[in-house]
Amino acid sequence: MLEKINYKHNKPLETTLPAGMINGQGAGAIKNFRYGICSFGWCGCEIIGAYNLLQMVGKPAPMCEIAREIYPYGQVLCGFFGTNVYTLAHYFKKHKIPVKTIYRKDAFFREAPQGKYGVVSFWTGKVLRSSIHTVAYRVREDGKIVIYNKYNSRNYEYVHDDMNAAFGRYTFIVANIL
Repeated sequence: MLEKINYKHNKPLETTLPAGMINGQGAGAIKNFRYGICSFGWCGCEIIGAYNLLQMVGKPAPMCEIAREIYPYGQVLCGFFGTNVYTLAHYFKKHKIPVKTIYRKDAFFREAPQGKYGVVSFWTGKVLRSSIHTVAYRVREDGKIVIYNKYNSRNYEYVHDDMNAAFGRYTFIVANIL
């Protein structure tokens, strides 16, 4: 039921989103979107990660549609804790995005630079005592890593020299890469 209420709230907000990639889920127009009982500023990173990955692979979808579709099977505690990060693979595969799901950090560091794009979920601090965050990334031709929606209040992308510089300090959870 919340997904329908939030869809009606979110649909008119689509026109307020900037073109292209979304950064800074707690800044700008995106923070007004709703997911479950919260705003995207609190719990929207998985939905934004999916949106950004779809943009990168040339299969864009409206943010309100992504949130509505993922919510019934992906939300955690009415969206208060966002989305179960393991459900993103199901969403991508359903939409014929051939992601490879990786469950170990060493495998991610080894395989991700060979791919072009991905969505990564990690603990922002100590496991079970901090929040989880999900970001989309792409590997540029020069090998540098571009991260989208890295921080809640900063609405620009971040560029890192390699995967270790981009994600090395975080406790890895799961990644979906192309």
